[in-house]
Amino acid sequence: TAWSLSEHTGVGTYMATLYHPTASQLNAHEGGISCVAWGHGLVVTGSADEAVHSYEVSGAKIERRHTLPGHELGVTAVAVAADVAVAASAALDSRIRVWNLDTGSLNLEIDCGPMSYGVALSPDGATVAAGSMGGISLWDAASGSKTASLSIGSDRIVLCAAISADGALLAAGAEDGGVHVFEMEAPYQRVAKMEAHAVAVRCVAFSRDGKTVLSGSEDSRAVLWEAASGRQLYTLQGHGSWVLGAAFSADGSHVVTCSSDQTVRNWDLTTGASVQTLADSHSDQAWGVAFDPSGGRFCSVGDDRAIRVFEATVAGGE
Repeated sequence: TAWSLSEHTGVGTYMATLYHPTASQLNAHEGGISCVAWGHGLVVTGSADEAVHSYEVSGAKIERRHTLPGHELGVTAVAVAADVAVAASAALDSRIRVWNLDTGSLNLEIDCGPMSYGVALSPDGATVAAGSMGGISLWDAASGSKTASLSIGSDRIVLCAAISADGALLAAGAEDGGVHVFEMEAPYQRVAKMEAHAVAVRCVAFSRDGKTVLSGSEDSRAVLWEAASGRQLYTLQGHGSWVLGAAFSADGSHVVTCSSDQTVRNWDLTTGASVQTLADSHSDQAWGVAFDPSGGRFCSVGDDRAIRVFEATVAGGE
């Protein structure tokens, strides 16, 4: 039975990880920031201004390290490989660009055809996955050749994608509300199809152990799924508008979501509670959240062109 997780109103005390703001970068882009990823000591952002930037975060300081130019229309998604310093970006110009995060240089540009939205990278940086009309395309990140096409069984656009930390599974969210999980080895079998959203899925994320998938939708809800079976575990309700970004903490004990209602929420998965609403995070739609892989902090981005960084504070809650 699925649980409905709403704002905690119970009596008593429990332990939960809470966050406080520690750093902000205003005007980080010339346009709204549409996506964010964090890896190898860098926050990577993409924007409607067509640029990709990388930033170093040290305490209260956020400093730009590289500007990664070249897209000719707004950037819709960015991803960072877990094991190598490689990033990928997708944009409305129908191109995927693969970057060396150490140098800020372009490794490869892939012309992926129309309707390219979500992008994901395998942990080793060897495979790029990108959403398109009717499914997901896989590309070799070294040669740019297409290696596979994974069909969702309809002609609807896949808006978001994620690859599990072990590289074994891929999750895709579509504009019809479907969430699909595929194996990342040939024949790329679809192992689960989840249908709890009636409208577009805007974000998907895997827990670190790859056992659960989180989806966020235009229905203002986020849903937690068992990846292997597609069984619905929890429904997270509380946002007042579209859920545009979602991320798991490193230990899988909690998730954060962001929304076009301009807020960021922190959900404790041990107690089944929304333990914190960071209501003053952004002055416009909040489009993305990403955890520092080393744990202890996360960042959010939005149409207000700001990057916000939050660090864990003393655990607790009532």
